[in-house]
Amino acid sequence: MLNKSCPVCQNKRLTYRDDFLECENCHAYKRNLNFLEKQFNWAKNISFWWRIIILFLFALMLIQNWKDPWFSIHQSYNPLVLFDFGIHELGHPIFGIFGTFIYTAGGSIFQCLFPILWIFAFYRIRWFFASAMCWGWLGINIFSVAAYANDARARLLPLGGWGALSSDGSDAAYDQGHDWYQMLSRLHHLEWDHTISNILVITGSVIYIIGLILGALIIYISIYSHINKLKNKDNR
Repeated sequence: MLNKSCPVCQNKRLTYRDDFLECENCHAYKRNLNFLEKQFNWAKNISFWWRIIILFLFALMLIQNWKDPWFSIHQSYNPLVLFDFGIHELGHPIFGIFGTFIYTAGGSIFQCLFPILWIFAFYRIRWFFASAMCWGWLGINIFSVAAYANDARARLLPLGGWGALSSDGSDAAYDQGHDWYQMLSRLHHLEWDHTISNILVITGSVIYIIGLILGALIIYISIYSHINKLKNKDNR
């Protein structure tokens, strides 16, 4: 996954820095590390034991989301649900400056935007495994929005803004507080609810899997590097 030898002199004395690599032999070759190389180079010197546990838990949550479409919004299952609900509610006033419709959509928008900000923030400070897991967090929030969208016509989902109240469609206050019912009603396309939900589930799954793959590759590089260090130590 990482270059083994210099393409100029073919010497196997490439030195990896935080952001670039160079040849110690000819000094004629030097280039910046790409997106993956930075993470793989960083992974060579990290501990992998506790990260395996976290990766396993995230993988388990993905499977649970596939099995249960309500998993992402259930307080007993998703440990992030209350935090994500706060982010969702914060999104309404943040995006409210753009009008009533965007105010309504702002909760779902910010719920997905917030993990993206942390993906970039953790990547910037070189917490690459945390950045990878934030892809999974983004996936969970997209699943949550998908469940919300899927409920637009049925309107049976308990809404935090109205306590544990659910509705059969006759409660005007409940309908007023249901973001996706309001948005799709104004667009005159309530029948889009299931289609939008399915698209969001597929999108969330792809994003989630990207995070799991990045996390798994980081752990693999860490284990591989650790084994090589042990072998070199034994050969001395």
